[in-house]
Amino acid sequence: MLHKINFVCLILGACIVKNNFVNAEKAKVYTSCLLPGQFALTFDDGPNPKTTPKALKVLEKYNIKGTFFINAENWSSLNDDPEAIETVRKIYTAGHDIGSHTYYHKDCFEALKDNTLQQNIDDMTDKIESIIGVRPSYFRPPNGNGGYDEVDKKKKEMSNTIRNYLGDRGYNIIMWGTDTRDWQYKENVNKVIETLNEQLADPKVSPETDSFITLLHDVYPSTVNTVLPAVIEYIQKLGYKIVPLSECIGVPPYQTLTEDEDEDGDEENENEENEEDINEENVKYLIKSTTIKSSTRKIRTRKSSTTSKSSTKTSRTGKSSTTTSKSSTQSTETSNSTVTATTTTTNDSTNINNNNTNGNNDNNNNNNITENNNKLNKTIPNTEYFNNIVANNADTLHYSIIFTLILSLIPFIF
Repeated sequence: MLHKINFVCLILGACIVKNNFVNAEKAKVYTSCLLPGQFALTFDDGPNPKTTPKALKVLEKYNIKGTFFINAENWSSLNDDPEAIETVRKIYTAGHDIGSHTYYHKDCFEALKDNTLQQNIDDMTDKIESIIGVRPSYFRPPNGNGGYDEVDKKKKEMSNTIRNYLGDRGYNIIMWGTDTRDWQYKENVNKVIETLNEQLADPKVSPETDSFITLLHDVYPSTVNTVLPAVIEYIQKLGYKIVPLSECIGVPPYQTLTEDEDEDGDEENENEENEEDINEENVKYLIKSTTIKSSTRKIRTRKSSTTSKSSTKTSRTGKSSTTTSKSSTQSTETSNSTVTATTTTTNDSTNINNNNTNGNNDNNNNNNITENNNKLNKTIPNTEYFNNIVANNADTLHYSIIFTLILSLIPFIF
């Protein structure tokens, strides 16, 4: 019996995992540029309000555009540090690219294990968008985990899961082909150049055949003051052209809305406007309708009191009654109620005019109701809308059916 239970659980697990990523396209991994001779500078772990602006000045001096992979909580806080937020804006307005480096500089393998991928990836995407108004398409995994070509089976599976997750959110993984290790060597420029030369000084490597993405950190004073200028000059001396990452890999730095998303946004705005118009008109209609109904009651009361010149009308008020006859008007007031009746020829003509006016008001009222209904119909999703929902969630429905079938088979298995 146990092996049967395990078999059922295995099928269910496979369905659920596949359903989560059935439409996900793996994030592409980049370690070099498209064309030989290109070289891209990237910076991790910022922003640091004390050092990042200095890096921007160095890049401006050499007329170079870099890419900054930032965190929300690391060397500064993008939640409660206005200087840090302003630094991110300065990076963006200066024409440099901004990518995600996770919210807390969290290793993606660790985030996968403790179920914080959403917090570190999705929340960081939202944070960047809240500051510069666009969603990044570049992602740099801390420690590189998720971007390496793993041999170990378990690590390979974790990397695939991370790449699917990132791909489903419109990200590209940006690794590096050469490292400065500036975080380790600090102001020792010779050691930094020596590290770069582990790849660049290879006799088989040259600007005619190769391209690189390199890694630095704009959070260290030693990097922005000493290492960065030296690296730029050394790379240019070797014959490489330093280009923006977007030119290097041919991928825009920020995600663009699809046509469907644009249409959905426009439709939502239009619906909101329609709802506001309808609410305003409904209020006016209710007030008008109440007034019309009230006047109609008065007209009908007056009309009934003059139906016959010789008719009598009895109004019960406690134990007394009031009778209205041909040419007189009597008013009987009691502690419980008051009845007023008037029977004059003038009232007859007034009633006719009032009835005509009431008829016109009713017609206008009906027109308002028709117009409001037409507007309401515009805000109600049509059949095509629901068909699109079904089409977009076909895989989910498919696996829901499988899940139901398996549950129905369990009694027969046992």
